[in-house]
Amino acid sequence: MSEAGRVLALAGTELRLMLRNKTVAVSSVALPLALGLFWAFSFSGAEEPGMAAMVIALQLSVVLAMGIYVTATQTVVARRHTRVLKRMRTSGISDAGLLVATVAPAVVLGLGQLVVFGIINVATGTPLPADPFPLLLALLGGLALVVTAALATTVITPSPERAQITTLPLTFVLLGATVLLTMAPDEGWWQAIVAVPGAAIGQLTQLAYRGGTWASGVAGLPALLPAVAALLVWPALFGYLAARRFRWDPRR
Repeated sequence: MSEAGRVLALAGTELRLMLRNKTVAVSSVALPLALGLFWAFSFSGAEEPGMAAMVIALQLSVVLAMGIYVTATQTVVARRHTRVLKRMRTSGISDAGLLVATVAPAVVLGLGQLVVFGIINVATGTPLPADPFPLLLALLGGLALVVTAALATTVITPSPERAQITTLPLTFVLLGATVLLTMAPDEGWWQAIVAVPGAAIGQLTQLAYRGGTWASGVAGLPALLPAVAALLVWPALFGYLAARRFRWDPRR
């Protein structure tokens, strides 16, 4: 079997194990879905672009933070804690492939939740974005952010139970910053919040609905550039930390 085939087979096994875990099923699947659907129906039919942007940003951030970041962190730590990761290094799968197979199920479930939200949003009358490009950047950059952050968080997480604690700070920051920058004025010092992890997702969602993606912003540069820069810097930083400090043996 090829490397890709082994990675897919392991990812499929991880997905089945994840869905059988009641704690993960509730905290990482049911709860984000419930919150996202609540926001969709609470603001159904909202035609004001700012309100629609806030709903989409809330749904995107809760899936990224709770559905993917927390789940991926718990899964990697759990597999390391039981020495599964270390044993699997002798299976012929590369280290990168092993980590991809371990975190991929959380990403797949998260994308599935976003598809459900998209269908519900259309059914409830939430308007489509004026410019989908920034929203696509928010999704891709957000995925890179939470996956690298999950790997970096495993460095300071000794057990699966502690993952509920070590993931809390970034989860709250990501959720809060995303929503805050969605509602922030287009100009002024508020835009400096874009440097906070996750805030760029809110700004890009705002641009997707209000327009002005390529309008002149800071120093005459396109308005989306600060958000894109933040979504590149944070994954690079988290990825660097994970690469330098990641451990395959259980932590004490």
